[in-house]
Amino acid sequence: MRRLMISGNAIFFMNENEAYPSPDRDAAASFCAWHDEEGQYWLDVHYHREWRRAFSEPFATFEDLFQAVQNYNFEAPPKKL
Repeated sequence: MRRLMISGNAIFFMNENEAYPSPDRDAAASFCAWHDEEGQYWLDVHYHREWRRAFSEPFATFEDLFQAVQNYNFEAPPKKL
């Protein structure tokens, strides 16, 4: 697992075999980015002490996922994992 800090946000890059990390205490927010076998990107957010899927639809490119992290507004995620 890799971690990237951008604008105070921690982004963890994970594959399907890794467990969720503990949220980063030094970050304003913690996100997990997943790249699946179909080439799509998923984004999870640490919300109210648990990991949740941030969006119900995947992103086609990493650039779209990165833009979503930058613009995330911290409303309730659509569903629990």
